[in-house]
Amino acid sequence: MSTTLTNLAAFIRERIPQTRDRLCRAVQAESSGYAAIPANELSPALQRSVETICALFGDNNSAPVNEWAPQIGERRARMGLSLDDMMTVVTRIREFCWQELDAFGNEKVSIGDVRRFEDAINEFNRLLLLGYSQAMLALQQELRDQAEQIEAQQQTIRELSTPILPLYEGILVLPLVGAIDSFRAGQIMERLLTAIAERQSDMVIIDITGVPVIDTAVANYLLQTARAAQLIGAQVILVGIGPEIAQTIVQLGVDLRNIQIGANLQAGIELALGQLGYAIR
Repeated sequence: MSTTLTNLAAFIRERIPQTRDRLCRAVQAESSGYAAIPANELSPALQRSVETICALFGDNNSAPVNEWAPQIGERRARMGLSLDDMMTVVTRIREFCWQELDAFGNEKVSIGDVRRFEDAINEFNRLLLLGYSQAMLALQQELRDQAEQIEAQQQTIRELSTPILPLYEGILVLPLVGAIDSFRAGQIMERLLTAIAERQSDMVIIDITGVPVIDTAVANYLLQTARAAQLIGAQVILVGIGPEIAQTIVQLGVDLRNIQIGANLQAGIELALGQLGYAIR
């Protein structure tokens, strides 16, 4: 153990309550991330960082730096600080330590002592950035997990909002409820065509009783869905057209000649069964 390094560590520790604010100002002046941290919170954290470096080169005690540096790195990552912010604090801590070495007196320190001093600073910086990078990787994984969970929830919602029910062999019922925009209409077409192909269905009943409004885009999507269903061998029966939607369809000039119309779901079921040669007795 070098007596010079022990004395240097004691010198820095003795001065740090007064000098830490200088380090704090230097860090906050160059880092917007650290500038957002209150000085009364940041200054003690910087003091502890310097003290762990002193423990490493002055006392040959690596426990404080092994505990603190990764911990504070992780904390800064979870606070949302950038890598640039971290590099700024690394640079400023190194400059601060060398300024303290100059104040102590370079002539008192041997080349070997300087190497151990610099090695201690480097080890703190390495562990700080290691804790930061590990936390960032964990946060990215958390974000990916959350995104996958949200996507799964959205998929569940889409499936629940567009249920395709097998009514009878060869007959599917698609009850639509709520507002339909272009995005949802595209999903309806995709899910319906997939269900027709999977079940080899001959008839599809689309029930729009629960749809309050239909605009030009949605009406065109319904027509496209019907035509696409016909292309893969299924006939479409549209039921549940209310007075307001009927007026809208007429005003829009939507051509429904190739689609069978039923007043309600019961009528649609009777039409579908009739097409397949069945009847309700």
